[in-house]
Amino acid sequence: MTNLTRRHVLAGVTALGGGLMLPLPYIKRAKAQESLTIGVVTPLSGPQQLIGNFVKVGAEIGADYVNKNGGIGGRQVKLEFRDDRANPNDASVAARELVGLGANLQLGTISSAAALAMGPLMQSEGGVVITSGAGTEKINHENYSPNVFRVGDNPYMRNHGLVRHIVEKNPEISSWGGIIPDHEYGRTTWAVFVDAMLTIYPELTGKQPDIKQPILVPYGAGDYKTFIAQAMRLPVDGIYTSVYGGDAVTLYQQAKPYGFFDKIKVLLDSANEFLVAKAMGNQVPKHWSGFHWYYETNKGNPLSDDLYNEYVKRTGDKYPMGWAAEAQAAILAYKAAVEKAGSSETDAVIEALKGLTFDSATGKRIIRPEDNQAIKNVELCFIEPSAEAESGFAVTDYVQVDGAKVIEPPTPGEPLQLKAL
Repeated sequence: MTNLTRRHVLAGVTALGGGLMLPLPYIKRAKAQESLTIGVVTPLSGPQQLIGNFVKVGAEIGADYVNKNGGIGGRQVKLEFRDDRANPNDASVAARELVGLGANLQLGTISSAAALAMGPLMQSEGGVVITSGAGTEKINHENYSPNVFRVGDNPYMRNHGLVRHIVEKNPEISSWGGIIPDHEYGRTTWAVFVDAMLTIYPELTGKQPDIKQPILVPYGAGDYKTFIAQAMRLPVDGIYTSVYGGDAVTLYQQAKPYGFFDKIKVLLDSANEFLVAKAMGNQVPKHWSGFHWYYETNKGNPLSDDLYNEYVKRTGDKYPMGWAAEAQAAILAYKAAVEKAGSSETDAVIEALKGLTFDSATGKRIIRPEDNQAIKNVELCFIEPSAEAESGFAVTDYVQVDGAKVIEPPTPGEPLQLKAL
């Protein structure tokens, strides 16, 4: 049994380099010391490429911002990208390769399954990763790893903020159903939504909500008509969904002709931000969506303004989404941590990230030392069709919920305790 990691072995070989003939990867690593290489492992192809592209551009904007302002401890940031296709096996191969090339600091994971795979891998390889939107609660609970950090809101915060706001606005909506992707992220979000509804609805109304069993849909399904027909038969006024990315666009487009959105009174979308609205334009149904970052909410914050302006300039897209801000936040967290530690070595950066306070596009964020979870505000927007907007849709209401008031207590290593049906 040894405590040596792959990264330590590589570092030792490099130190002994002197007159040895070193293999190419070690030569590359030596050259990389002139700059600080940060690895970005995210979906750049497949169904979740839509989201991965936001991560890529956000990381580039964050790195450019840091480099224009002196770099990290005087070192320019260089990004090294790898495509994980939202697949844990691909993510593991890419992350291991990057650590071997000297990129021990990484970001970009959005898939919950991939994020869960990062814990044991990063501990054995000697790296650290900051996720850019992975939604499983297990990262900070039973699968907690000291080498994995989340600088965005977690599903407990997001759903408790979303449910509290909706119940305050629509206390008469008491019957709920769900359309949920049948994988780690989907099961997590539904469990937390149920917990939030069973906790908050009685607190605010004095009554119990009526929550039906969710309709589970497979990941990557091209045809949702059978599930939509099931949903049409649900005797509910409100629908919660955490189907996301390209799958959500397909689901919404197929549900529209059935009149599904006319049947319900409230639609809660946990995380698609503008993904569905951009695809459907003036056909988008009215709905509330959770956001990692909404630029109008944060107007006047220099980091938010820079992110928005640079994103529009580089892509021509006027509707950037929050995954870009999560990638930017990861770069800013690494800058603050490396400069605090005076080192980019993994153990020093981990120690510095714990308890770190840093600025971001959504304001100050604090990383809890106990479970590596950031405290940040939860942002929600109401999206509906608009005859005036060129895009065909508009945000007509938005709110920010204090993250400190909706976050669960830290319990690393233990399952999150939730109320269930």
